[in-house]
Amino acid sequence: MRRVFLISILVLAASPIVFPQAQAPKPATPAPAEDQPSVLTVPKDYRYNARGRRDPFINPVPKPRTTAQPVQPVAPVVRPPGLKGVLVAEAQIAGVVTSKEPSMNVVIIAAPGAKASYFARVGDQLFDAVVRRITLDSVTFGVTTPVADPNAPREIVRKVRPKPGEEK
Repeated sequence: MRRVFLISILVLAASPIVFPQAQAPKPATPAPAEDQPSVLTVPKDYRYNARGRRDPFINPVPKPRTTAQPVQPVAPVVRPPGLKGVLVAEAQIAGVVTSKEPSMNVVIIAAPGAKASYFARVGDQLFDAVVRRITLDSVTFGVTTPVADPNAPREIVRKVRPKPGEEK
């Protein structure tokens, strides 16, 4: 009995060597996409032969032709250099210089992308506004561009040093 048991253990231990497991076949790697044409490609020399039938890829009900003028592309607006090219939305109030005489007040405006700041007085023109009033704590701009909304504000007041939570 012992002998049979030892022989069976030896047979089981030697079975992977004598009877190797069958290896799963490796999946074939597909050829690169550039070698295989797409499913939807049409051969170069193919021509549709109607033989009295309609082309299945052409709409049988023609669309009515309109005599509308072709739309001219809108040229991008080129802004002039300097203070006259700065939008009010881009303008950042860097500081204010005030005087006893209001005509001597100056606002310092910083614009993104500009190498230097701009100095503006009352009446100076920006791209879409005019400086109307300069005080110690605020600058008032009058909007000069036409606005689609008639209820839109025509004056914008910007604080020099806005408190946290206040609009700039």
